[in-house]
Amino acid sequence: MKTLIKTTVITVALTLTTLYAQDGHSSCNNHNEHGHNHKYEALKNEIDKTSVEKIAKKEVKRLASQKKIPKSWKSMPISKIGKTHYGDTNDWVVGFNNPKIKDKTKRTLYIFVSVKGKIVGANYTGK
Repeated sequence: MKTLIKTTVITVALTLTTLYAQDGHSSCNNHNEHGHNHKYEALKNEIDKTSVEKIAKKEVKRLASQKKIPKSWKSMPISKIGKTHYGDTNDWVVGFNNPKIKDKTKRTLYIFVSVKGKIVGANYTGK
């Protein structure tokens, strides 16, 4: 009799636990429907490295056309590219090296592109 009672209690407990765990969950475990993909949601809309390169090159040409930087920058290739973490943002940093610039502190131009593809800024320090 004790075994029957224990078995019944365990069965009821497991049944209720299973029912409670499935509340709001689909039986096919599609996690996209109920928010288990939070950390992947932000990555879903990130642009790739090739797109970042195109955006950065376009920005260099725009800055040169507006005479904010010398025209010689237009023909400079990308010298480095990578992601940086500053505060709570992750941005792409694209560096262009221009040996035609006499001032060594201004030979490398950095273009900052957000992971969504927006120009965040440009400077000579990379910071």
